[in-house]
Amino acid sequence: MTYGPDPLEEFRATFRLGELTIAESGGWVLSTRPSQLTLGAMVLSVQSGATQWAQVGAVEGQGLTTELAEAERLATSVFGADKINVIGLMMRDPVVHFHVIPRYSSSVERFGRVWTDSDWPKPPTFGGADDESPLLTLVTEELRGAYRA
Repeated sequence: MTYGPDPLEEFRATFRLGELTIAESGGWVLSTRPSQLTLGAMVLSVQSGATQWAQVGAVEGQGLTTELAEAERLATSVFGADKINVIGLMMRDPVVHFHVIPRYSSSVERFGRVWTDSDWPKPPTFGGADDESPLLTLVTEELRGAYRA
């Protein structure tokens, strides 16, 4: 994917931040990941649209730890994840962001289906994930309701 003159606006569209944002705090946007690799997968992206770490300021740096801790708390308390994996790839989408992937040692039943982390305990495999809008709405609403950072 090639981004044009406004990478932040294109990033916001790609990750559907208008509908999937859980919260904005500390210079970061925590949102439901449009492709649910595992139940409760999220994206933590810098609000400023910085495309390099050198552009991320001290306030955002401090906010990063708070928001990652909140993402972990949400994954474990809302969906029962055993832990989270945080992956910062930024290969196709240039805005500084992290994929927050909850990890599960056993299957979880939620939203009328059984979720299985088939990669546990290895690194997660990207691709082939669920991106149904009604499901994403349910995940986002649960996470928004439990957010407290």
